[in-house]
Amino acid sequence: MDPIHARYAELLEAGFPDGQVCVTWCKNNDLEEVAHCFGAAPGTGSWATLDELEDLEEEHGEELVELTTTGEWTIALEPSGFQGVRSAVLEPLSVGGCAFSVFWNGEWDNEVAYAVDGRVVTSFGLLDIRQRSGSDPTALDGLLRQVGLHDGLPGQARKARVLALGEAISGQRLTPQWLRSDQFTILVTDPLPNPLVPATLRNPRASFLDEPEMARILAAPSPAVLLDITKLAVSLAAPAIDLEDSLGEETLRVLEHGERSPGEREALRSRLARLYTETDRQAKQIFARSTPGATDEVTPLWRKSAALVLLEQALGPSPIDAARSAAERAVNFCTTETDHMRLRVLSNVVERIAYDLRHP
Repeated sequence: MDPIHARYAELLEAGFPDGQVCVTWCKNNDLEEVAHCFGAAPGTGSWATLDELEDLEEEHGEELVELTTTGEWTIALEPSGFQGVRSAVLEPLSVGGCAFSVFWNGEWDNEVAYAVDGRVVTSFGLLDIRQRSGSDPTALDGLLRQVGLHDGLPGQARKARVLALGEAISGQRLTPQWLRSDQFTILVTDPLPNPLVPATLRNPRASFLDEPEMARILAAPSPAVLLDITKLAVSLAAPAIDLEDSLGEETLRVLEHGERSPGEREALRSRLARLYTETDRQAKQIFARSTPGATDEVTPLWRKSAALVLLEQALGPSPIDAARSAAERAVNFCTTETDHMRLRVLSNVVERIAYDLRHP
């Protein structure tokens, strides 16, 4: 067994999670600052022994982050979490230095990211290491060769070597002694919102970000733009399906110009809800027959049902909920990758607004 694999085997024997886990190294040994970058409330952290950690992990699951300092670095272990690998966390952690994070949940759900001075420079998945993105996708090429991390390795070998990559970047090894030591624990109960524009759309810069409407929304992400986001999402979804009585256009008219008479908005919502119930019932009846061609017959009905739900919720009384639902559901009707990316950004804007409203 090679030394890297042997060290990983020792960690597993000492209790290192073999299912879901996220490990983050950052060049900052101020635990309160690191806790703040993760989104924990200031002053809420506390030290815990190994026995206490077991109880905390059982009670809090993915909310728990365990921090320890070693030299100039802090190592963050999330036994059931994933916050550290998110750019919303990793980028601020790296300001003035660098940060590296690896997350996996089984074999298929995984991510690796490296940030320098507030910017993700390279990120990749363990199942396709050659396909790297970021402002400098080749930034870790030399260290990848050094630890022998490449495509074609078995899953356990990739996990062992990506942890070795973090050790090579930081100079700080993961040991059974570290795993069993007291940890400074924090709870992330209100995660930080994602960056408005994902790193993959900043380098190179996606052209749709500079479209006038999108640029205006990104320049001032406040409650004032929620209606605009809802209308954009509805306009993307409405043409994707043939709805009788021009329901998409009627929904957009009410959103843009308001009611022509009292109660018109709620009447339209009720109409959309009734049509959804009828369409959904019809689709289920066809699907239950399981006859040849039933899938082809029922697919347009499922799409119509989804569109009706989107329109009905876009007319809801809460601007936040309407914009969130419309942006999330409109993804199902996108016909281009650009529209998918546009809606991802709009969803991020909605979540940033919601977060800011919770933290005035």
